[in-house]
Formats: sequence, structure tokens, C-alpha cells
Amino acid sequence: MVFTDFKSLPRAESGEKFIALSLSDRRQDFLAKDVDGAPIFLLHDASIPRYVPSIQFLYLNAQFHTTCSVHVAGVVIQDQFAVISCDPSAPDLYELFIKCFSAAIDELPLNSGTRELEESIQGLLDLFRVMATPSGREVAGLWAELFIIDRSSDPLLLLDYWHSDIYEKFDFSWRGGCLEVKSTIRETRAHEFAMAQLQPPLNGEGYVGSIMMQSLSGGVSIMELANSIDEVASKYPALRKKLWSNIASALGNDFSEKIDRRFDISFSERNFLAFNMNDIPGLRQPIDPRITGIRYNVSLNDVKSSLAETSLHHLSDLIAASSEKHLHGVWSDSSS
Repeated sequence: MVFTDFKSLPRAESGEKFIALSLSDRRQDFLAKDVDGAPIFLLHDASIPRYVPSIQFLYLNAQFHTTCSVHVAGVVIQDQFAVISCDPSAPDLYELFIKCFSAAIDELPLNSGTRELEESIQGLLDLFRVMATPSGREVAGLWAELFIIDRSSDPLLLLDYWHSDIYEKFDFSWRGGCLEVKSTIRETRAHEFAMAQLQPPLNGEGYVGSIMMQSLSGGVSIMELANSIDEVASKYPALRKKLWSNIASALGNDFSEKIDRRFDISFSERNFLAFNMNDIPGLRQPIDPRITGIRYNVSLNDVKSSLAETSLHHLSDLIAASSEKHLHGVWSDSSS
């Protein structure tokens, strides 16, 4: 793992000399430690030197056209790099920083100039700007979505259909179908729904995944679930970038507290149930058109699922059956 290898690196001698790890077979991109021990990415810049202002966020700094001496595998490389560094005062962020940027590097063109580097990493730079503000998301919701992906029979399928924006209508969606994930740390199976979350696509299928969760100091964290998914998605750069981008944007500025939360994964596996959306008690159409939004709590303790099988494994099979043809095309694009 890149983060494990990073921890064994020595600190830099100066701001221009580094002992580093190679991150690409195609490009001269490297990961090193700065003089304070914080992670720093050195991304090869093939363009003609010109002045480009540095980018400074709360946890991140980016400088362009920097000449560095890089020692890697017994070879010394002196060249021009974009230097992306993480704030040394935020060690809890190091692993997430490394995972986000290593995923982005997979998609860089062979001979990137400053403009291509800026465009390729701008989304991730924006993520770290977002991480300076509260996210508004509960950690249980993010953990539950990662749990669904990791414990499914086909993690790549679920990762592909995971939302790219936390404000999307459904947590997972595909052509002709959707899945809404609900979690609770209470002792009863009760969830809050928006009316729109129980309205599947026209002529499509809609499912609800209900997960009961239990905090456990020796349980599984968000980062452990994410690392498991990342390993499965190692050959799909677009999916890896999506995974880490979603996690970073969901954590916000209280990332340290959220990353440390752990839940009992075996408890959630035993207490997962899948429902058809039509099984869930709710407010159905027609609704007065002047009412634009309704949210309500629903107890599912006594609700019987109409699905033949309610396990997480079977839910993945339902999704695969409804979207297999479309999925193969998406994966081909993701891995190119």
C-alpha cells in the first residue's frame, strides 16, 4: 500500500531534495516526505517554465514549475515538478490526502504541462477547500454506503453507481433503477425519508437498503472500508478517483472525528434488510402540487419485504441483472 510505504520514507533534507516513491510506470510522479514529515506529491511538469501563482488552502499548498532533486530506487532525477503538499499540522489527514491524489495521478496524460496538471487536480484542490467547512453529513450514512459497496457481491458495480454528488436524489442509481440506503444506530429499525426518495424511475425498479449499526471501538472504520474497496478498484482509475473524492467531500472539516468512528461490521451484516420501495409506508401520489417537499419518519420493524431474498448479496444480484449491459460499457471507459 502506498500509505504504508510512505510512512517508512525519510524526511526531506530540504525543500528541493527528496527521497521518494515512484507512483507511475508511465510518468515521473513521486511521493515523498517534506522536512516536517508531511506527504508531498511531485508531479512531473513537461511545459516551458512560466510564472503560475501558487494555490493555498487550509490543508493544502500547490506550487508549480519547481525544480527538485528526487532520489528514487538508487537513481537521482532532477527535473521540474508541480509540488502538492499537505499541512503538517493535520496528520489525521495524511492518508486521505495520499489516497485522493494517488487516484488522480492515474488519469494524468503522459506529458502533462502546467495547464493539464492544474485541470487534472483542480477538482481535488476544490475538495480540500470544501474540507475547511462543515459537511453536514452524519458519519453513519457514509459508513453505510461504503459498507454496501464493500460487502456486496460486486463492489465495482456498486461503486460505479454510487452518487458523485451528495445532493443527488438517490445514493445509487443506474439506467432504470435506484437504491436508497438508510442507516440507524438506534435499537429499532426506523428511518427518515424524503417523499422523493420513495419514487423509483418510471418503469424502473427502486430498492431500499436498511442497515442497523452499532458503535464498537474495535470495529471497522471508514478508511478501512475505503481501503478494501480501493484494492478491488485498483485497475479502474476513474472509480478510484470517485471513491476518494466522495469520501473527502463527505467528511468536511471534522474529518478527524469521523475517520476515527468505528462500527461493528458483523452486526450490520446480520441486521441488513432489502426492500422494494413500494414496501415502505409513505405518502403516494397524487400530492397537492403546491407541496414541494415532505420528510417523515418510518418504522420498518413490522414491514415485510416483498423481495424473495433480502440479503445484501442478493441485492447486488438484482442490480447486476438490471444493468449488466450498460455496466460493461462504463467500465471500458473507466479503465481506458
